[in-house]
Amino acid sequence: MRRLLFCVLACALLSACAGSGPNTSDSGSEPTTPAGPWNEGVHLAAESQERGDPVEGRRMLLGGPFMTCGIPWKIWENPAFQGLISQGFGGAANAPTLPGREGKNAGLPYYLNVFTAQDGAEVVNANCLLCHGGQFDGRVVIGLGNANADFTGGFGDPGTGGALPPEVLATLGLDDKEEEHFTKMLTRGAIVGEATAMRTIGMNPAEMLAVILMVHHDRDTLEWSDEAVTPIVPRDHNGDVIADYKLTSDPPPWWRVHKKNAPFYNGMARGDHRGTMALATSVCVDDVEQARQVDTWFRDIQAFVDSVRAPRYPRAVDPLLAAEGETLFSGNCAGCHGTYAENEDDETYPNLLIPLDVIGTDPAVAEAGVVHNPELVEWYNASFYGEITQMEPADPFPGYMPPPLDGVWATAPFLHNGSVPTVDLLLNSSARPTRWRRVDLDTTNFDEEALGWPWVEVGVPQEEIEDESERKMVYDTTYWSQSNAGHPFGDHLTAHERRAVIEYLKTL
Repeated sequence: MRRLLFCVLACALLSACAGSGPNTSDSGSEPTTPAGPWNEGVHLAAESQERGDPVEGRRMLLGGPFMTCGIPWKIWENPAFQGLISQGFGGAANAPTLPGREGKNAGLPYYLNVFTAQDGAEVVNANCLLCHGGQFDGRVVIGLGNANADFTGGFGDPGTGGALPPEVLATLGLDDKEEEHFTKMLTRGAIVGEATAMRTIGMNPAEMLAVILMVHHDRDTLEWSDEAVTPIVPRDHNGDVIADYKLTSDPPPWWRVHKKNAPFYNGMARGDHRGTMALATSVCVDDVEQARQVDTWFRDIQAFVDSVRAPRYPRAVDPLLAAEGETLFSGNCAGCHGTYAENEDDETYPNLLIPLDVIGTDPAVAEAGVVHNPELVEWYNASFYGEITQMEPADPFPGYMPPPLDGVWATAPFLHNGSVPTVDLLLNSSARPTRWRRVDLDTTNFDEEALGWPWVEVGVPQEEIEDESERKMVYDTTYWSQSNAGHPFGDHLTAHERRAVIEYLKTL
């Protein structure tokens, strides 16, 4: 009954306001589009994607060997090591399991896979849900960015310093193959971990992980080197070295992929999208032949990712307020973020890239491959992965793509770097705090009116907080790559209008 009333009211309001939003006319006249940031955007065209099997992709994602190496299962079986291993992956040993998994995977935390590697060793490694399996209301949501992952110690570093003494290794009861896997994970984990350490729980090191993986692989052969093969020195616009180079981004939900012609925030990935996905697994890859095998698996994993859709808002919605918000959204937001309907085929998404000076958000991610590390774009495009997906961060200019907003209510924090805790603040830029901390990591603790996390303002710089457990809960927007500026496009709305838009967003 509630949905029927909402639809009737929404249709009536939209009929009364026809032509007020960024929709085109069918009368043969020129399209009527109000002024807005969408007028400055450039459409990014779709490119062909290889089609795999989404059912096989899900099976591979949740139990397959695409990571190719891992921690020996014998070690994970010992409860004394599970906390240390989980911490190295940025997760928790007591994280929920995922229904529908089979065998030993049924009892593992949802973000880990146990599999048999090519050499016959049974090992454990993280799967893609480490970053793209978040929780809402205590339930694991496949495809949701993981805002509770703790990468403050870096990704993949269990804190052993990269190796164990032979006499300690001997006590673990590993055979030669298992010992080789374990040593590889410890050594490479220490190298990757140092470069991927984030300041705050929830910050994602995907950008930094890509950097360090390229730095330690030979571009042509993909042979791994513990020493940097292609040393990178990130520089600012003046050519000066960026001393504390921590490039953070918020993992976007997978349900955007089927709409976006370029999946990254800055729209840089062109061609078939799976190349960049496979690069993230290359911590274990040692040659092109191995990378090619992983790529065949990612055809199916990509098909599964493309099949993921946003969940429904699980709490109550005010239908009258939401109908009012839909009209406001149509005139103020749809030009960039698209239109929404019960039938997916009736929805639109413009796939626009918006210039940095228009959107005004932190430029670090958009400029990483243009200003700070252009060598990495050259490396990637000339590598095996570049044969599949090309990186074009400056085509036609550095900028950001406003995302589709399906399921946006579940995706706190907001902006590409996760610097804004609620949608209410996203629509009211002057009210955003300089430093803030999430009240807790309880995913059932949700602010339904502001649409996001309950938070408190922090009055001192993050580095001055002595207690580590407190310090790593704080988001400080004064650091490089962490600004919460920009996206002022809701500032003209009244408090009531913001509430109405927020209520409408719950229906997407």
